[in-house]
Amino acid sequence: MKVNFINFSDPKDNKCFLITGGELILKQEVVEIILVKLKSAGFNEKVSISQDELERMQEIASRNMGGSLFQENLILHIKHTSGKFPEKIKLFLEDAEIFNSPNIALIVESSIEKTPASGTWIKNFDANGLIINCSKLKIMEEKIWLKRQLNFLPKDLLPIFGSSIFQNNEANLMGQKNEVSLLKLLFLNQEKMSEAKTDHIIFGSGISAFELEDLLLNRDFKKALKTINFMKEHDRQNSAPIIWIIAKVINSCLESLKSSNKKSALINSGVWSSKINLYLNLIKEATAKEFLSLNEEILKVDLINKGLMRAETWEQIERVILKLQDATSLQN
Repeated sequence: MKVNFINFSDPKDNKCFLITGGELILKQEVVEIILVKLKSAGFNEKVSISQDELERMQEIASRNMGGSLFQENLILHIKHTSGKFPEKIKLFLEDAEIFNSPNIALIVESSIEKTPASGTWIKNFDANGLIINCSKLKIMEEKIWLKRQLNFLPKDLLPIFGSSIFQNNEANLMGQKNEVSLLKLLFLNQEKMSEAKTDHIIFGSGISAFELEDLLLNRDFKKALKTINFMKEHDRQNSAPIIWIIAKVINSCLESLKSSNKKSALINSGVWSSKINLYLNLIKEATAKEFLSLNEEILKVDLINKGLMRAETWEQIERVILKLQDATSLQN
């Protein structure tokens, strides 16, 4: 059975997979999904075979095909990275027995863009496994892929971040994935990101993304503006993550102010439990009307950053921070 990447979501009961195409990010994603599924089916051991080690295929398969004393289930992961599809792999796949072995799962990654229309090996795979095409996505498919990556975002923020990421990284899935990873660190609940490493998210000023969020939450607007001014001078191209962090703070505060249960709203917005009280203290004297205005302002800054409105991005970022300072003043 053949399927394009965009239509692939569940390996189902298959345990033999041929993954073709040149989009490495998509192929990695497919392999991760397959490995999770196979692990749940009891396939815990994996042997990887590179293009230079193809002579090992038959030996490993023969040794495990009939089962062993301890009945281990083995994943055989074969990687073909360049050139024509190797004859050694073709010969290996022409033996239908490999597809019928109950204790061997097969993943064949290949750089070929298209599979042949005929041949015993491809007929065997088509009949007994799943062939997944991971070629370059069309523009609409790429947008669908990105939207799926951003499914953790609040619905009202999806258009902001989705369009910004796509515009800055069209046809660059690696760039899109990197920016999505940053957003996950900013928006997912602490419990879901307990093992995430965040030290690498450092701006030119030397502070991390989370430290900038903390400056805003602790009303240290002087240092926040100092950071913005430093980046304006030394790292002007890195404005998007700054806008996202400010948008995250504003949106979380707005949702909390609109809710009868402020704490619950913050949790639902992805605020980490360790920061709940900081958010509640920040909005102690604030109003939903003020934060609705701030939300509109940060939307404008995002449009400016994309070149869709005329104004200077960094000046507008400073303006929003000053407005946030006024909205959260304890003298309100």
